[in-house]
Amino acid sequence: MKRLLILALTLLLGGFTTTGFAQQTGQKQQQMQQHMQQVQQMMQQMNGLMERTQQMNQHMNQRMQQVQNEQMKSQYRMMHRFNEQMQLTLGNMKNAADHCNIMLQDRDMMQERQMQRDMDQLRQHLQDMTGQAEEVVQTMERLTQRLHQQEKTGTEE
Repeated sequence: MKRLLILALTLLLGGFTTTGFAQQTGQKQQQMQQHMQQVQQMMQQMNGLMERTQQMNQHMNQRMQQVQNEQMKSQYRMMHRFNEQMQLTLGNMKNAADHCNIMLQDRDMMQERQMQRDMDQLRQHLQDMTGQAEEVVQTMERLTQRLHQQEKTGTEE
């Protein structure tokens, strides 16, 4: 009887442990999927930023060819070069986010708890950098609008 009670308790406790472990594993998988989704959203945002800088570059290139004022031409040229550099930066960030996504999907790599923390921190840094890149592109768009206004009015502020 005593052995039967011990065996029943062992099986019962073993079931709780297995259930708890399965819940933890499910939570980890859900968290990793959420992180991968965030990286995918980041990559989509970077694609949008790259598209916006490409459009600005096309606009700058047109303006450089059409404007007569040499100072305005020089200002458009500087903005065009800056936009090109920003596009390269965004491309590098997108590649980094893609590699981060690949690492997040590697189950062997993500087994260790410290590795998970470091990857989460890396993902968060990339997300912060994407937000900063958005601010940079918005500033570039404002500068482009100001240059266009200056060209229209013929004044230089």
